[in-house]
Amino acid sequence: MKRPHEFDPFWSLIDKALTDRKKNPASHDKHPEHNAPQYVIALCEALHGAIHAQGNRVVTLQDVVRLEATCTGSDYQHKLALRCSRLASGVAA
Repeated sequence: MKRPHEFDPFWSLIDKALTDRKKNPASHDKHPEHNAPQYVIALCEALHGAIHAQGNRVVTLQDVVRLEATCTGSDYQHKLALRCSRLASGVAA
């Protein structure tokens, strides 16, 4: 049985989004409202919901989109999950 990651649910949401984007080439199309691919905005919406579910209801979708844009490199998933976890707990990401 797979153990939860220390940054779940964020880690799992990111993992799923990264896997699913490969299955749908249209997910790479630019979102009509945001300057990012559609799969990124869908991921940010899921992360936003998880942050709210953990109690930080002040965070906006735009906050999560900006946060996601700061996460790059081979440790993208780790950075984004860690920063979302901190944001959910009210600690500055």
